[in-house]
Amino acid sequence: MKTRILFLNFSLLFLVIFFFAHVPNASSQIYKWTDENGNVRFSDSPPAGVKVQKVQGDYGRSKAEKGENRNVKVIMYMTDWCPYCRKAREYLQSLKVDLVEYNVEKDRQKAAEFKTKGGTGVPLIEVEGIMIKGYNQDSIKSAVEEK
Repeated sequence: MKTRILFLNFSLLFLVIFFFAHVPNASSQIYKWTDENGNVRFSDSPPAGVKVQKVQGDYGRSKAEKGENRNVKVIMYMTDWCPYCRKAREYLQSLKVDLVEYNVEKDRQKAAEFKTKGGTGVPLIEVEGIMIKGYNQDSIKSAVEEK
């Protein structure tokens, strides 16, 4: 009796492993081609009789998650003592942007620039012309993604 139950358990385990080992991969291939009007098209199945190119990519991931923000210029007006400035710095570094920081307590010229840009508190973050007052990850990510 015990042998039979043990045999059934192993049989069931084998079937489950066999099933999952042979389930097809859920990811699909994307194809790129140019139609007869010169328009670039993308689809998950290649059209017949047209030269196609397989497209590699991280579909569903943002530019920030893929680290494609190296050319995005970000200026952060900050102070040494500000905890939100530290959080903003860490987050911006994780997005792999080109970050420049100006301490408004140590640089009078940058403090004046900070005020002309509407700065009343730190951090003040400028993402290529988009101004973000304070630390807000969603606003920062949206501004970086826009660029």
